[in-house]
Amino acid sequence: MLSRSRPRRYSKRIYVDVNVLYYYLTAHPQFGEQARSYIASWSGSLVTSSLTVWLLYVLTKLENATSILEEVGVELAPLTASILRRAEKLEKPRDLEDRIHVATMLELGIDTILSNDRDFDSVKGIRRVF
Repeated sequence: MLSRSRPRRYSKRIYVDVNVLYYYLTAHPQFGEQARSYIASWSGSLVTSSLTVWLLYVLTKLENATSILEEVGVELAPLTASILRRAEKLEKPRDLEDRIHVATMLELGIDTILSNDRDFDSVKGIRRVF
């Protein structure tokens, strides 16, 4: 079950990759403002994997990433064995972490990802925005 902190403003959900959330949380000098703008515009329609919370902790040492994501309107999707099996079977993108994100998107019927990672451009049926 997905956690919902506020009603979605858009009917279409958009997956948000860890890099965009990292830029937002760290006020990245090059991409922070763009990340903030996208997150503000699509707040309530954004979804990410629970894996993202762990990755953000590893990158930033923030222990309250779950609360922050909920506050800015990002739903957390569970990381399940089914998603992991699906990711193992995907050929693209090359990194397992990215394949887990794609598998989560497929499981949830999401076809758009907010990401600065061009590796998602090689995935048929996935549209990358950033």
